[in-house]
Amino acid sequence: MKIVEKVGKKRLLLFCLLAVVIILAAVYISVSVYFAGHFQFRTQINGIDCSGKSILEVEHLIIEEIDDYQMLLTGRNNGEEVLKGQDIDLRPVFDGSLEQVLGQRSSFAWPVSLFQETKAELETMVEYDEKLLEQVIEKLSFMQKEAMESPKNAEISSYIQGKGYEIIPEKEGTRIDKEALKEALHTALINLREEMSLEEENCYTQPKIRKDQEELVKTLNQLNQYVSTEVTYDLGDQKEVLNGDKIQEWLTLEDDGKIAVDKEKIEEYVKGLAETYDTANKARSFATSYGSRVTLSWNEYGWKIDKEQEAEAILENIKAGEAVKREPVYSQRAKSRGENDHGGTYVEINITAQHLYFYKNGGLVVESDFVSGNLARGDGTPSGAFGLAYKQRDAVLRGEDYRTPVDFWMPFNGGIGLHDATWRSDFGGNYYKSGGSHGCINLPYSVAETIFQNIESGDAVFVYELPGTESAKGQAQDAAAAVVSAIEAIGEVTGDSGEAILNARSAYDALNDQAKGYVKNYDTLVGAESYYADILAWQQAQAQALSEAQPVIDAIAGIGEVTLEKEGAIKEARSRYDALSEDAKQHVSNANVLVAAEQQLDKLKKEQDAKPPEKEKEE
Repeated sequence: MKIVEKVGKKRLLLFCLLAVVIILAAVYISVSVYFAGHFQFRTQINGIDCSGKSILEVEHLIIEEIDDYQMLLTGRNNGEEVLKGQDIDLRPVFDGSLEQVLGQRSSFAWPVSLFQETKAELETMVEYDEKLLEQVIEKLSFMQKEAMESPKNAEISSYIQGKGYEIIPEKEGTRIDKEALKEALHTALINLREEMSLEEENCYTQPKIRKDQEELVKTLNQLNQYVSTEVTYDLGDQKEVLNGDKIQEWLTLEDDGKIAVDKEKIEEYVKGLAETYDTANKARSFATSYGSRVTLSWNEYGWKIDKEQEAEAILENIKAGEAVKREPVYSQRAKSRGENDHGGTYVEINITAQHLYFYKNGGLVVESDFVSGNLARGDGTPSGAFGLAYKQRDAVLRGEDYRTPVDFWMPFNGGIGLHDATWRSDFGGNYYKSGGSHGCINLPYSVAETIFQNIESGDAVFVYELPGTESAKGQAQDAAAAVVSAIEAIGEVTGDSGEAILNARSAYDALNDQAKGYVKNYDTLVGAESYYADILAWQQAQAQALSEAQPVIDAIAGIGEVTLEKEGAIKEARSRYDALSEDAKQHVSNANVLVAAEQQLDKLKKEQDAKPPEKEKEE
């Protein structure tokens, strides 16, 4: 019985299920048949809800929409305009497009429409006069010139002191993109929309760069990194700070958005830094050991910034955005900071006095006379401030015409340096004026050794001239040199040398004993004086002889034509001539006339003796 009941219940359940399936199938088929001529659920065509409507009903809806159609246009700044369909000759177009949409999906697939929306935009469902639309657009208040403001791109601000850079946000503006507006209106019209927002439809021209643009933000961060750089220069008791306030002057944004750092402006800054803090290559005032100051215009000693390397270092600091405390990059360093940057260890060379001082750590180690470059030969030692290049033992100094070994070599100005000079027996004075070196400072051996043992590379060497500090030895040598020249000027001693000899003797006698010791040709003066005295004595003797001879010369001259009657005058002249001294006879320039007269007289006398005596006349 129970089994029969169970079998009956199962049959009843199966029957019920079958009935439900049949009903559902009937409903499904009925609905499918309905949707064969109607649009399925959730169907929109050009914005019109066509669900469950036939093509004819949809066409009727479209006609109703178009008859009184108008669309509200809203823009920025609360601007509004109304576009009416009649102004653009808006009209329906039924060309079978609705049928195509209806037939796109099988009517038996209608259950899908319960879950999936169908939207269609038909270009041919409505149409309008494009020229009229163009005219309407041109008259819109949004399109007027005074209403359109161009958008502005987001950009980076100018440098703000102590803060850096900021992004100035973009400004949207109100300039209409006409083509975008026409396209948006077309879409809105064919969908018969009642409102359109120009903002939402992107009808405005847009800024090309916005504040959150990755490249702009990256550039901002890089700029702020650059101007966060701070270089604090350690300059002894002085400080110099380079920070963003200055660095920002060197930064420019290129058209491609990249940051350019003006290297020429960095180099200009470093040049100014060097002009302010370099102590080399500037006229230097130096306090001498004589209590006075000298100005050295040639100054190679001191601090000197390596301008090229320092510019590169600054550029690296900027790129890294570093905050650093450092010294400038130097190509040359001094011993200390401040006005006395040479410290307490230096050599002081006074060319005028031919005397030097060597100080170490402020204390005098040694002072000495020296011999510097030969002035007469054009090898004078140049004045200036220098740094010792290096020091070397057992060096050989070479030039065009010399090769000189020295034990202690200390160059400070190219090939000019301090060294021992064992070939010299004396130093100081004025030897340098005509017998000096090729430019070096010649020192006594022990002095050169002492300096060599205590000096180091980089120690300062000051060379100067200081009128008024000439040494007594030099003054004596200068005075003696003038006397030597005066003695040499005497030359060959003649009767006209008296004045020159007298001047030389007066100059010599005016010298002090020290100076007289430097007159090496004094014997020449003594010899000249003796010889000149002999000349004077001879001249005096000759004058006396000439005085004695003159009466005889006159007597001979008075003979005239020789006749027998002149025998007495001739004999008188001969007698007077024979009485003269030999020197006096030398001055009788017409002695030959006397001899000739005597010969003529003898001839006349012989001729007379040869004649016969004349006969006495008869009376």
